[in-house]
Amino acid sequence: MPLLSVRMRASLEGRHVSGAERIVREDEVEETVTELLGRPKEFDEVVITVEKLESVELIDEALPVESYSFGSVKEAREFALKILVEAGVPESIARKAVLLLSEGPSPSGGVMRGAVVMDVETGERLEPDKERGIRTVRVDWEDRKRVREEILRAGYTERTVDALAIATKNIYCGAVAELCWSDDPQYVTGYVATQRRGYVRITPLKERGDPIGGRVYFIRREDFGRFVECVEGRAFLIRRLQPSSPSS
Repeated sequence: MPLLSVRMRASLEGRHVSGAERIVREDEVEETVTELLGRPKEFDEVVITVEKLESVELIDEALPVESYSFGSVKEAREFALKILVEAGVPESIARKAVLLLSEGPSPSGGVMRGAVVMDVETGERLEPDKERGIRTVRVDWEDRKRVREEILRAGYTERTVDALAIATKNIYCGAVAELCWSDDPQYVTGYVATQRRGYVRITPLKERGDPIGGRVYFIRREDFGRFVECVEGRAFLIRRLQPSSPSS
C-alpha cells in the first residue's frame, strides 16, 4: 500500500502559528487529517496537504537523546554554545546564531515557517527566502505509536516526538549541527543536535513568556544544494530510538 505525506500548516493574521506532518497509509489519511486539524490553538487559516510519496527511505536509528536543566537562560545558552563548538561550529558563529534566535530570525519580525541555514564557516545566511527559510518535511516514525509511548514513558514531552525526528533527518542529510528553541511563549526547552552528541535537550533556552524562537541549521556552503534537496525533497521513516535515548 502506498504511503502518503499529510502536512498541516496553520496561520493567524498572516503569521505562521503551527505545523505538523505524518507519513501514513492511504487508509489512515482521514483519521490523520482530523488529528492534525485539532492541533492549532488559534488560527484563521489551516492548509492541509496530502501528497502520495513515490519512494520512502529508512533511517535505522534516531539520534541518541541527552537532557540537561540549568538555573538560568544564560547558563543554558552557554552550554548550548559549548555543544555547538564541540561539533565544529566556531564560537563566534555559534554566538551569532544564538543572538539571531533571541532577536527573531525573520526580517519582518514574524515567525519563520522554516529554518535559517547558516554557513558554518562564515555565519552567512544561505536560505534564498529569509521569511520562509528552509523546511524539513517528509519525515516520520515507522512505528509512531510505539516511539511516542517510549518517549512519553521516559518523561519527555509530545513535542520531542516530532523534534527528534526532524533533528535526526537534518543530521542525516548533512547538517553539521542544529540549534532550536520554540516560539511558544510557555515552552522554554530547546535543543542542540549534532552527529557526535545526538539530540541534546536543554532548558531553559529562553525566558517564559518570550514569543521568539526558531531553528538554525549549520552547514558547509558546498553542501547547500544537496542538503536542501534532502531535507525538503526526500521522504524518510525512522525505524527506532537508540538504546541511549528515551527508550532506555
